[in-house]
Amino acid sequence: MTSRSLTISSGVPGATSQTYTYGFTTILSQSIQSIEFEACTTAVGTCTGPTGMTINAGTEASRSGWTNATTFARNATGGGGCTPAANVLCLDRTQAASETPGARTLGWNTQTNPTTTNTAFFVRITIYSDTGWTDATPDTGTVASAVVQTLTVNANVAEVLNFCAGSTTVNDATTSVAGDCTAVSGTSLHIGTLDTSTVNISPISTNGGDSNNGVVMLRTNAVNGATVSYIARQQSGTNHLGTLRISGAACDAGATSTDQCINAAGATQAAFTAGVENFGMTIGGVNCGSVTGTSYSCVYASGTNHLQQGAQYVGGASSTTYGASAAKGFAWVESGTATQVASSTTVVDDEALILRYGATPAITTPFGAYTALTDFIAIATY
Repeated sequence: MTSRSLTISSGVPGATSQTYTYGFTTILSQSIQSIEFEACTTAVGTCTGPTGMTINAGTEASRSGWTNATTFARNATGGGGCTPAANVLCLDRTQAASETPGARTLGWNTQTNPTTTNTAFFVRITIYSDTGWTDATPDTGTVASAVVQTLTVNANVAEVLNFCAGSTTVNDATTSVAGDCTAVSGTSLHIGTLDTSTVNISPISTNGGDSNNGVVMLRTNAVNGATVSYIARQQSGTNHLGTLRISGAACDAGATSTDQCINAAGATQAAFTAGVENFGMTIGGVNCGSVTGTSYSCVYASGTNHLQQGAQYVGGASSTTYGASAAKGFAWVESGTATQVASSTTVVDDEALILRYGATPAITTPFGAYTALTDFIAIATY
């Protein structure tokens, strides 16, 4: 099988009730009647199940690209080359007709992530033409993913995926943020005391600001590229749980400027006006300072960076100009759904997204300490 990928619904360690969506391309015209998914701590060699991970549960949640409509079912008994265990999921169906070669996906629900923070895991996929996992020439392939703490993802895997998040004082597209993900640190930034006379844009060095931007760095050898998305972590309280807010506050359902939740910019990048309550994020630029010269030429100003910003998250005047401004604006999806902000179509070598946050209050915005939490996900397609 070729062009393999694994999409997980959440990268939080120990998260339950997750959906794992496997994508792979088959090249042979043959029936597919049984499949083994084996989760391991390594891509090759003896398989050790990741701590706390359970994939031997659930039912088929989604599918695409399959020639035959017969669904798969979990088999708790197994047989042949598949022995069910916490880290082994055995699926079967009765469908002797051949599957046409091509790309397909299979989603499976009720999965439990590994519990060890900042750890990569691998799922070895084996497909069989018979119903008993005994085909003498099965088709195999491996996919990789990782579970991470908020703002920090580190993985060092055979199918390479290094992804991390943190804070940085770097505010350009050329100065190295860190040699690689192991040197990325920090879990917060402060954009200072907000005032109606201005739009605060990170980095802020006065009025309580800490001179930091946010940063995410990606390195992967996935030849089919990768995507980077963020999720606005939902805080305690009522309404607008994913925006810049006072944790635990009861906020109005609509967009008002008198509650303890600052209005989120939304999915479409919009200009900010000082004194008109708003909060959002943009990407100042793709930082190439950590890309080694032997990898490829990465110059943001020339557009040779492999990781490209999404259209709603270009902070500068263009996708080759570093910056962030109230006039260009910001976006912020507060719902808690994954929102893609950057992507590549090929390998990426330690390119970093410099995250610029902006906010301004209204005169009616209540005083207090406001916080927004962000999780990041990277999905690589090998």
